[in-house]
Amino acid sequence: MSISQASLSVAILASTLGTYIGLLNPNPEPPQKPNDDLHHQHHHHQLHTKHADSIRWMHLTHRHTPKVILLPLALLSLHLAALTLYAPNIPPSILRHGAENGLSASLTTWSASTLLPLAAIFFAGVPLRLGPYRSLGKNFTFQLTKPDQLKTTGIYRYLQHPSYTGVIVLVLSNVALLARLDGVLSCWVAPAWHQGLRSVQWVLGPAACCVFLFGVWTRVREEEGMLREEFGEKWERWHASTARFVPYVF
Repeated sequence: MSISQASLSVAILASTLGTYIGLLNPNPEPPQKPNDDLHHQHHHHQLHTKHADSIRWMHLTHRHTPKVILLPLALLSLHLAALTLYAPNIPPSILRHGAENGLSASLTTWSASTLLPLAAIFFAGVPLRLGPYRSLGKNFTFQLTKPDQLKTTGIYRYLQHPSYTGVIVLVLSNVALLARLDGVLSCWVAPAWHQGLRSVQWVLGPAACCVFLFGVWTRVREEEGMLREEFGEKWERWHASTARFVPYVF
């Protein structure tokens, strides 16, 4: 076990912790009580059905949903951390099917394949999530909720949706680190299945990416529709002069 390998193992675990923190709902909805006032329930229904809310529809606003979704990520991260810690002399009990399926050494050592996604998580994904959490405070919610003001200062001078940029960076970086078929997944998939998956990965991968990006874009359009209706011309001016996801680019 070398210091270099140990540092990579720690970095992988830290990136998963950062991803977990960055994807938690900072202001989850309180559990609804059976004896809630009927007027409050009616107002709540009106507020959230006025605009489409795909996140609520998919039940992603529940406080425990991110934990359930991130559980497989945590297991893969722990396994990859163990692989890197023991590499290159990985015990068979940890390597499992990795030798047969062609586990890439570049994903168990410091290399471009590990450094780039880790750097993206630490220096872009996590800050772009936690910054808006702090900046918006109680106005940052997963459920579509009218904010008490239109935030146009701080990072919002340059980006309209920094938190969605952060989500995209976190998801794609974790996929690059943990979901490659020559990475930790190769240790889990039986060789017969692995060969079949490799033959279709260039179709399934881009298709899954497109579905994810379409989901983000749908949510962005829902949020923009709500902000346009609530803040009118002020939002229109800000929207016209500020990039959505990448400063001065897009």
